[in-house]
Amino acid sequence: MSRSKGFVFVEMAIALPLLAVLMFGLALVSAKLFEQSTDQLADYVLDEEAHYLLERIVQQARAAKEIEAYNSSNSVKFVYRASEDSAYALTVDDVWETQYYLAHQKSDTLAINLYAKRQRDGIFLNPITGDNFFGLTSLVNLEFREPKENSNVLHITLEMKSLVTDRHIKLTTAVYMPACDKDKKSGLNS
Repeated sequence: MSRSKGFVFVEMAIALPLLAVLMFGLALVSAKLFEQSTDQLADYVLDEEAHYLLERIVQQARAAKEIEAYNSSNSVKFVYRASEDSAYALTVDDVWETQYYLAHQKSDTLAINLYAKRQRDGIFLNPITGDNFFGLTSLVNLEFREPKENSNVLHITLEMKSLVTDRHIKLTTAVYMPACDKDKKSGLNS
């Protein structure tokens, strides 16, 4: 009768180490799954930011009347016409707008972010890249290739990297700019 009540010391000596090994294995698997999901999320953020940024620049380039790109500083300036469908009379200042995309590095971070600024208010908007909590990204290169003679096609190359996984993404596209003045060629600088 005394044998059927509770654990014996021998059973406890065998069960406790097995339980410890099982818990350790479960903790290792959980940590690995968490690390992989963090890396996947950081790579997703990198892909989404790069595609969003390139799409935004492409939209600005399509509407641009003039473009000034500074490849050495990873920045670009678009001058374009604002919408003329408003009810009031527009002045010259209302019609022409300028949108800047400027690379900037905060002193307290390793990331180089791209900011947008409009000529009217002169205020930098929130950074377009790099401020996502789930995956820090950094701008590596934003390059513009000058359109050939009598062409309104601008070639854009964007390269970004994830500061979490150190993965790079490089996107290249060509943009037809129907509104760009042919006689006032795009002023692309190095």
